Amino acid sequence: MYSIKTLELSGYRDEPVPHTFYEQEETPAQVALLLPGMGYTSHMPLLYYPARIMLSTGADVLGLEYDYNRRKDFMALPGEERKQWLLTDVTSACHTILEGRSYQEITLIGKSLGTRAMGHLLTTEDQLREANAIWLTPVLRSERLCTQIKEWGRRSLMVIGTADPHFNQALLDEIQRETDSEMLIIEGADHSLEIGGDMLRSLAAMEKVIGAIQAFITS
Repeated sequence: MYSIKTLELSGYRDEPVPHTFYEQEETPAQVALLLPGMGYTSHMPLLYYPARIMLSTGADVLGLEYDYNRRKDFMALPGEERKQWLLTDVTSACHTILEGRSYQEITLIGKSLGTRAMGHLLTTEDQLREANAIWLTPVLRSERLCTQIKEWGRRSLMVIGTADPHFNQALLDEIQRETDSEMLIIEGADHSLEIGGDMLRSLAAMEKVIGAIQAFITS
């Protein structure tokens, strides 16, 4: 059984980082950190269902709910400062959960912008060297992120659609060769992993994605 809590979690400029923490009654072996996209929240399907899978295995789950796209002060900043804001927030979140309870395993699940945060955390935080990683629609146009994924090189699942502007088959093949990564490529799916104009195919794609995530988490 778990309860929903709010943690003492502050980030950039000591401002609170919006989040939801699902805490199991007994300290579990595993925790998951959800890192959403700019406009894709932790309550949307690609993160909601993985969170439920993690909870069903008995894990704690921290879902970040950053609201950058609704903040004029954030959007007015130059790119480098916006990046620093994001990385400060997610680093603080990571430290907060790892200092709160003693976990044996951590899983990071990121969507779009959240994959940038994952790349940073996995290559800078020693406690995450053995983490599991699920990359949902990773921002592969970012050379820095691709370098971080290959540098980290641990067990991960990468999910992307062929209609996503970040899709690059040659780059995915290279990442797969250099890392211990599983790839799920959805034909015709866009950056939301939906297939434009075809609801039934979109639902079938979602089922396939969630099935792959469940298999990865429970393996």
